[in-house]
Amino acid sequence: MMPTWNAADMGKRRRPLILLALPLLLTACTPPDEPLVALAVQDGRPVGVLVTCDDDFAQLGVFENDHPDEPGQRPLIKWDVSGQPTTEVVEVTLFGQPPEGWEVDEPVDFPGPEPGVEVDVQLLTELRPGVTYSLDGSSRRKAISVDFTLADLPRIGPDQVLAPRGHDDTKVVSRETFLRKARDKC
Repeated sequence: MMPTWNAADMGKRRRPLILLALPLLLTACTPPDEPLVALAVQDGRPVGVLVTCDDDFAQLGVFENDHPDEPGQRPLIKWDVSGQPTTEVVEVTLFGQPPEGWEVDEPVDFPGPEPGVEVDVQLLTELRPGVTYSLDGSSRRKAISVDFTLADLPRIGPDQVLAPRGHDDTKVVSRETFLRKARDKC
C-alpha cells in the first residue's frame, strides 16, 4: 500500500529543513568587516582615517580594549563621533573638533551579555601609556578595528597609517596603499 500525503503532512516535513537553513541565510546576509579604518599621526596627534564608501552616515570611535573578556564587569570607556560625511575619506583628530556636520556622541549605557547586567559607558578623554585601544568605524560596512597603544604612534610616519592586517594584527603602510585597498572593499 502506498502512503498518502496531505498538505498538512508536507508542511510538517519541510519545517525542519527551513529552520536548519535559516541560520545559513542570516549569516550569509551579514557583510564581513572590511579594512576601512586606519590610524594616522598628524602634528603628533592621533587621527582616525575612515573610508566611507560614499555612504550618507558614518561613525568613528576609539575605546579602551584592555579587558575584552570581561564585558559588563568593567566600564566601557570610549569616544565616538558620527555624522554625514561630505568627502569619501574622513579624518578625525581623536578628542578634537569633529568634522563639519559631525558630533561627539554622548556615552549611553546598554544591556550587558547577561540578563540584569548593564554596561557602564564612560567618555574617553585621553590616551594613556600602557593601555591598549581599538579604533573602529563604520559607514556602508563595519570596519575591522585597529588595536594600538601610545607606543605605536612614533612608528607612524607622515604619509603612513597603522592599518589592520586581518582581524588580529596591524601593520604600518603608506596612506595611499591603505586608501587603495579600502576603496577596493567598498
